[in-house]
Amino acid sequence: MDLAVVSTPTKFHAEAVESALRAGKHVLCEKPLARNLAEAEKVLEIAGRRRLVLKTGYNYRYMAHVRMAHDLIRGGAIGALHSMRARYGHGGRPGYEKHWCTDRDLSGGGVLLEQGIHILDLMRYVFGEPACILALAECLFWPFEGTEDNCFLLAQCEAGKTAQIHVSWTQWVNLFSVEIFGRDGYLHLTGRDGHYGSQRLIWGKRQSDHSRPIEQEFEFPPPDTSWDLEWKDFVESIGSGREPMSHPADSCRTLQLVEAAYQSSQRREWTDVTSAAISVRSAR
Repeated sequence: MDLAVVSTPTKFHAEAVESALRAGKHVLCEKPLARNLAEAEKVLEIAGRRRLVLKTGYNYRYMAHVRMAHDLIRGGAIGALHSMRARYGHGGRPGYEKHWCTDRDLSGGGVLLEQGIHILDLMRYVFGEPACILALAECLFWPFEGTEDNCFLLAQCEAGKTAQIHVSWTQWVNLFSVEIFGRDGYLHLTGRDGHYGSQRLIWGKRQSDHSRPIEQEFEFPPPDTSWDLEWKDFVESIGSGREPMSHPADSCRTLQLVEAAYQSSQRREWTDVTSAAISVRSAR
């Protein structure tokens, strides 16, 4: 046996990953890497010391519309970026109040850690690294003790870019929508297959005379190849010795943002998430 896949409730991620690493196995762990940063940093240190590949399953990076958006942005298709707006949610399901992901001990958090962490990861991947966060995490409907069913978040990124994020378990109808705006146009990603609908991307091109933008729409019908691409990245990183996408340090950074958002919500204030600020908080 060369590797292990960890896909348990989040409470058991750190323990299972640590056991596999100590046994000399490469690991693909479902997101998030752990319930909190302290648990994640422990396995990060073990992976580095043993020179094993540890990858976290941020599968959305491999979805066709996300990959196309990433390439278009890198190629300057919509010019310098200035804002991002993301909405992601569902309305639960029968018996949802008994599901493990709504139990804080098992999950580590609510909708922000369960679904919002995907959006935070995509923000870093296609839009920019945040410098400060303002968040409000609340339970508005579901009877979950200590677990939020909605999170409203603003992130101020470098060069004045701003991201607006709302993740929800009271969306009622499944929704995945990410809009990215730049000097020369915009991108709108919708769907993630299944009940969320097919993956689609609209590329809007702003006209110099400010008339209606010209839009191109791209649809990526099933089957979804993101799981195959994620697995390929993991296996190839083992063979080549390179770091996989969503490597441990990457995963810890995203968990830092989640913890900062929870802290912001509790204090009702902006929270600094620059590297220097995180280091100071960790030292305390």
